[in-house]
Amino acid sequence: MTIKNTFIAVTIAALAGLVMGGVFGFVAGKITPDFFRHIIPLQRVEPVGFATFVGATVGVVLGGGLGCFGVLIQFTIAIRKKP
Repeated sequence: MTIKNTFIAVTIAALAGLVMGGVFGFVAGKITPDFFRHIIPLQRVEPVGFATFVGATVGVVLGGGLGCFGVLIQFTIAIRKKP
């Protein structure tokens, strides 16, 4: 696996995490806006926007980490297959 393929795999995983986390945060903010009012440090921030931002941020971190883990597993399997 070249460095270009590794970069593409991790980037796609992070973007997928961004989308899934953002959608999850948006839905969570719409369903339970009162829950996020207690968590938000600034009261002028919209709960749905805060939930979407936090969900997307965590999604990027976890998606990128999952992509890196997948690349590491693929690298390990490729090393073990070589005689």
